[in-house]
Amino acid sequence: MFEKLFSPIRIRGMELKNRVIMPAMGTKFSGNTSFVTDKLINYHAARAKGGSGLNIVEVSSVHTPSAPRQFLSISDDMFIPGMKKLTDAIHAEGGKAGIQLWQGSLAVGMDQTAQILLASDMEVEPGMTIPGIGIDTIKEVVNSYGKAAKRAVEAGFDCIEFHCAHTYLPHSFLSGGINHRTDEYGGSFENRAKFPLECIRAIRENIPEDMPLFMRIGAQDDDLEGGLTIEEVIDFCKLAGESGVDVLDVSRGNILSSALKYEVPPIDLPRGFNVENAARIRKETGMLTVGVGRINIPSLAESYLEEDKVDMVVMGRAQLADPDFCNKAKAGDLDHITYCIGCDQGCYDYFENTDTPQISCLRNPAVGYEEEYAIRKTEQPETVLVAGGGIGGLHAAIVLKKRGHHPILCEKTDRLGGQFVLAGEAPRKEEMKNAVLSMARQAEELCVDICLDTTVTKELIAEINPHTVINAIGAEPIIPPIPGADLPHVVNSHDILGGKVSVSGNIVVIGGGMVGMEVAEYLAERGCQVTDLEMLPEFCMDLGSPRKICVTEHIYAAGITPVTDITVTAIEEGKVIGKKGDEVMEFPCDHAVIAVGAASRCGKEIEEGARAIGAGYMKVGDAGQARRAIDAVREAHIAAVTFDDPEVYQDVVKPQKLVMVTGVTGTMGQETLKQLLSRSNRFKVRAFARPSDVNRKKMKKFAGPNLEICWGDLGNYEDIKRAVDGADYVLHIGAMVSPAADKYPEKTLYTNIGSTLSIIKAIKEQPDPDKVHFVYVGTVAETGNRTYPIHWGRVGDPINPSIFDYYALSKVFSEMAVFESGLKHWVSIRQTGQHPSNESAGEEPIIFHQPANCVLEWSTSIESGICMANICEDWVPESFWRKGYNLSSGKGYRLACWEQLEVELKPMGITIKDLYDADALPFYNFHGHYFSDADKLDEILHFRCIPAEQYWGGVQEEMQRMMDNPMIAAMFPTAEQMKAHNKEIGQKKGGLYYALEHNDEDWIKAFFGSREKRAAIKSWDDVELFHPSEEVTYLDHGYDEEKGIENLDLEDLKKAAEFRGGECLAEEMPADIYTPIKWKCADGHIFEMSVNTALHGGHWCPECLAHEWHYGDIAKKNPFYAQVWTPIHGEEDDYVISMEFSGYDVSNELKKKLGL
Repeated sequence: MFEKLFSPIRIRGMELKNRVIMPAMGTKFSGNTSFVTDKLINYHAARAKGGSGLNIVEVSSVHTPSAPRQFLSISDDMFIPGMKKLTDAIHAEGGKAGIQLWQGSLAVGMDQTAQILLASDMEVEPGMTIPGIGIDTIKEVVNSYGKAAKRAVEAGFDCIEFHCAHTYLPHSFLSGGINHRTDEYGGSFENRAKFPLECIRAIRENIPEDMPLFMRIGAQDDDLEGGLTIEEVIDFCKLAGESGVDVLDVSRGNILSSALKYEVPPIDLPRGFNVENAARIRKETGMLTVGVGRINIPSLAESYLEEDKVDMVVMGRAQLADPDFCNKAKAGDLDHITYCIGCDQGCYDYFENTDTPQISCLRNPAVGYEEEYAIRKTEQPETVLVAGGGIGGLHAAIVLKKRGHHPILCEKTDRLGGQFVLAGEAPRKEEMKNAVLSMARQAEELCVDICLDTTVTKELIAEINPHTVINAIGAEPIIPPIPGADLPHVVNSHDILGGKVSVSGNIVVIGGGMVGMEVAEYLAERGCQVTDLEMLPEFCMDLGSPRKICVTEHIYAAGITPVTDITVTAIEEGKVIGKKGDEVMEFPCDHAVIAVGAASRCGKEIEEGARAIGAGYMKVGDAGQARRAIDAVREAHIAAVTFDDPEVYQDVVKPQKLVMVTGVTGTMGQETLKQLLSRSNRFKVRAFARPSDVNRKKMKKFAGPNLEICWGDLGNYEDIKRAVDGADYVLHIGAMVSPAADKYPEKTLYTNIGSTLSIIKAIKEQPDPDKVHFVYVGTVAETGNRTYPIHWGRVGDPINPSIFDYYALSKVFSEMAVFESGLKHWVSIRQTGQHPSNESAGEEPIIFHQPANCVLEWSTSIESGICMANICEDWVPESFWRKGYNLSSGKGYRLACWEQLEVELKPMGITIKDLYDADALPFYNFHGHYFSDADKLDEILHFRCIPAEQYWGGVQEEMQRMMDNPMIAAMFPTAEQMKAHNKEIGQKKGGLYYALEHNDEDWIKAFFGSREKRAAIKSWDDVELFHPSEEVTYLDHGYDEEKGIENLDLEDLKKAAEFRGGECLAEEMPADIYTPIKWKCADGHIFEMSVNTALHGGHWCPECLAHEWHYGDIAKKNPFYAQVWTPIHGEEDDYVISMEFSGYDVSNELKKKLGL
């Protein structure tokens, strides 16, 4: 069958077993590098094993400075071993391997560190023009093509493809619509052809005579003024052939216009739309030619070959959808091919979306996971009840059956296919409908137990008694609470597409997403006059670029009137009323169609039924949250291949834990979200965030069935109570931090202390407070300034918030409240400096608060997120709770301030001495120390995973890549400019120069001790920059630590109090270390505090931190505290500085307000 398609073809010394080519498609499988990975090898090996005649490895950079990450590279010899491993794998499966050599021009901008090389000057945004490359760079790139070709030969490739299309650099030179040069490489066709021809010759000169050279070329420049005509392309192809090209791979499209749709053509374009162009080029050049463009069924490919239009065909997405496409087609097993439907959801949209790590495929979720998601036969068949016969339920049932399990598929309606059948009723989407109907036939053929007109109930679950229940019941249309939505002339889009109702005349469609615009088209095709109302700034915002372009063109061609930025306020007889800005608008209509989306159907009874019999329970697709079909199929596939994994099963037989997280829009919060959401079988996340456009944008990328966003204000108890209700874990990461805390100290105190107290109150108001685990994120700032020689610290050291540090003060009183909360499960995690740090801090006076030799033991944000997520796991021991811990990434992350600056600025050749005058940086009054106890946290939670050399090396490499990019390097200020700018920042309130100018003696004392001490620094010769000793030292905590605080007696407590300059007033030992007892400080203040808070937490008299900083005075009376003051300040720094705002008073005020 398909004899022509599966006939061999010889090109120079390479013989292909058939005419099917797996083209070079971007995958992002190399991650944040440019190396071949096992993922890429498995992907190609699967297609070679499936019968592909030639696998062309995706776009591979030839020029190191312009090589973006997430794309392969062959621009250096170091890439050869990985490429050789890849070609070996393809050859082992009987395939042939080609590689596409590429310089991406504008497209490399996906990686900001890669140089953008342009054929001529281009304004990329108002006021910013990137110049065209010079002659020297042209020659450098040409040479790079030759060297890359030589490496490809060494790596074992059978052929090479030169990419000369899609707006990449060779095409940009060739096209008169892009190339506006006036030198020898621009102007005439001959001049414009010069660069790509030089590249071709460089490649041919560096490969064996018998190695074929392919060229990908666009048939013409659509929608690009002055662009290439097909006649010019034909002329160029003839020249290319003379220069050594053997095969023309005729594509189409560019990234500068709506012709982008042709690059990865969606379902909206007809199959084989570009073959006639290829046929003409083939005829007029006499060269071997490859047909490209939505050729996704073997009969179509065969016809093009039989009709002598092309010599080979690209069938890329066909082989994404089904790696065995070729073998099945050759065997005539057409009914079992999983066909590409041109949805573009996984292959293009996922590639374009920077938040998705790699491409995928709606029809084949195992793309990129060929090993992990392989369908393997089970040795222990299980009964699985699948509720819902839509695309997700069908896919799950089919995979389960192929694995040898016994799926029972229950569908409450009288047909299979669900909403995918409805989607197939929309214009140009018949392939989607056919795909899901084919799945239904396949399920029947496999003898899946299908029960139509069957609703899954508790009773049915109990009767079947399945091992696992998969909930795939999908979603139903949302009917918004618009006045008049229940009028008889109002219908929903599903009923229209499903043929349940018909309408005519003037129609107003409410909702301009994909469904809204498709139903608008559907009605326009049937003679209706359609207006579509969309509340967002654009319609079709839920579509990827190629489909959006196509649908937009069809919308306007159909005469549909879209209105955006409008909110529908009411529906009345004969009209829809909306508000656009301040204008109220009326739209006459005979019918209104609601198409605002869908919401998950209630699956509560299904879950309760599964839980009642101890079965596993898994939700897939729209049953969890209404999204795209690709999500449903992926989740169904994962469920079907993992449900019987013992580790997975032990998770899904239990309800998910609900984890409430604050601070989710910050760096640590975002990493925590990623970690928790990646463990979806165990956790459901309720993210608490302040409503704002910025935060909504940040949270959008996390949208999914296991994320609930609770919009609210940390200062509002009712908001917090709503977020805490029902939570198993509360991770309180959110806070106002510096530099915002320095600007708004009073608000910081109220927000940080208030939110912590509110959470404590909300937990206490839960039905079972002991069930709730409260994770409070504290800060190293609580222990304040700890420069050499007291730069080693641990939990239990004296609390010592730096002067003017209201953030630290707020965290001290917050943590004290946590320690004293009386809750059964709480922990305080004292976060250190987190990297990457807040970029905005570099524009604030805080840059003048850090002594040059001040140390921090940094934590990466990734490891911080892992730590937070790991706390929520069942394996965390009970002994972990009711303690404080220091969080860091470990020994290799210990850096002095000057060292940390050099790590980041070394590629610029800048040091701390270039940025500040020697007398500009303070002597003390910041925070940070090495941790002698931070390993304790990792020993319990196992979160460290990034070696310090690798991490800091990566930071430097990132900066080096930017500095190697002339365009980016030119945007960086010089050292002189940076120093001048820093001085400007220092003029702000809270900065050194502001304090000097305004005679703020308190500020000067706090950071320098006195003007005189600062004046003693004349130059950098007077400042020793050093890495403080790594030899661990410990402060005396005033009691026998080997005994342990749980085993101390009353005499031990009295001695500990005496060491703190005070007294223990308790007459007998408390019931436990968490029960408050009375103490008295050196100043006579009597206070209640638990032994745990005082001795383990390092807290002491709260009233001594009430209205003034008087640390010198405290140190004279309190030997425990003197350990962190006197070694740095001596005896003379005994100044007293008044607090503008009192954390002590705010804490007491809020406790009273909240009834705590």
